[in-house]
Amino acid sequence: MGSQNTSIRKTTIVLAAFCLLASLLAVSVCCFFPEITQYIRMHRRYEIYGGMTDELKDSEFFEDMQSGKSFCFLGDSITYGSLTEGIHWYQPLIPYIKGDISILSHGGWAVKNLIDEGDNIPEADIYVIAIGINDILFPNDDDSAHTPENYASRCSQLGDILTSRSPGAKIYFIAPWSFVNRDISFVKRGDQFRDALEKWCADTDYRYINPDPVIQSVIAEEGSGKYMCNDFHPNAPKGVGLFSFAVLKDAHKIKEDAV
Repeated sequence: MGSQNTSIRKTTIVLAAFCLLASLLAVSVCCFFPEITQYIRMHRRYEIYGGMTDELKDSEFFEDMQSGKSFCFLGDSITYGSLTEGIHWYQPLIPYIKGDISILSHGGWAVKNLIDEGDNIPEADIYVIAIGINDILFPNDDDSAHTPENYASRCSQLGDILTSRSPGAKIYFIAPWSFVNRDISFVKRGDQFRDALEKWCADTDYRYINPDPVIQSVIAEEGSGKYMCNDFHPNAPKGVGLFSFAVLKDAHKIKEDAV
């Protein structure tokens, strides 16, 4: 009888220890699995659409990426990665950027919001600004630029803030991103904003890159579901791969046209 009680006690202790270990494992998984998943997501290699080519490397923008100079990316939810769990549109470019990288972006931001955040913008040798889609989508919002001219004027204000913060910095403005399956009025408004930004940049030392034609061309051929979360946010990994490709492709075209 005594040996039987001893056996029961041992079994109880083993089961209790097993349950305790199982509970600790479950807590660890719940606490650390999201962090591990996010770490893997952020550090995986995101491929550029079609892969990196010599053509895509042939641009002033890519030369800047290889220069070792510091980069700062400014923008809205597409830069922030709001719908891709923190994966930025430029994620596939990161392995090719030799300098330090910083970012200031937030979902829903318009140009005015970046202007208001001027004191918080990191110093950098090169700024890459992708902003304007919320100005286009929400013309009646207080923070939005109501006209293309107002949009270009606010970009000018932002440029002044950046050159004051980092004298001698090179500034790239990325044209407002593409719309897919949106009402034609938004498409036209987007084109007007891009035109206003391009004309303003042409009169300054700022660089202008317009990825919209490339993005629209690929989506027209292959469909939007493969690359987009919704009407204007890219997905990951394929969507950010397409957006990065489109930026490099237009940057190459600019150099080619200048020859």
